[in-house]
Amino acid sequence: MDEEDEEEITEDKLRVKPKPPPISALSEFSYIPPRRLGPKEHSYFYQEGKTGIVSIFDCIFKRPLDYNQKLHRDDREHAKSIGLKVNEEEWARPVGVLTSSIYGRHIYKPVEEMNREHVRVNHLKVEFYRKNSITCMEESGFGHIAPS
Repeated sequence: MDEEDEEEITEDKLRVKPKPPPISALSEFSYIPPRRLGPKEHSYFYQEGKTGIVSIFDCIFKRPLDYNQKLHRDDREHAKSIGLKVNEEEWARPVGVLTSSIYGRHIYKPVEEMNREHVRVNHLKVEFYRKNSITCMEESGFGHIAPS
């Protein structure tokens, strides 16, 4: 009868599952998913995640054989930001993250659009003052127009 009451001990029963920490010990930022599959607007780099599996064998034995004299140590992959596309990533973002890009970003859209409607008026004004030899415009100083 004792043999019937005994349960069979299996490997699954011997394996102890780790208990999760209590909820009070968890932070709202504690869970980091292994791969983020959200849209690029939710990522820090504002780009789609690039998937790539590199085996340990390739990391060890398929190293580039050439020598790069611009690197301090040739075995560092991104020393001096060589191989990174920091500027392209920064311009892809709607709002710059780096302080150098926030303060140094050039305005490619001018405040006022180029208006070429009154160009001929300016040329006629210059020609008028030059042909009539008005002295106030020929004297050097403010508003001086040099004859060409």
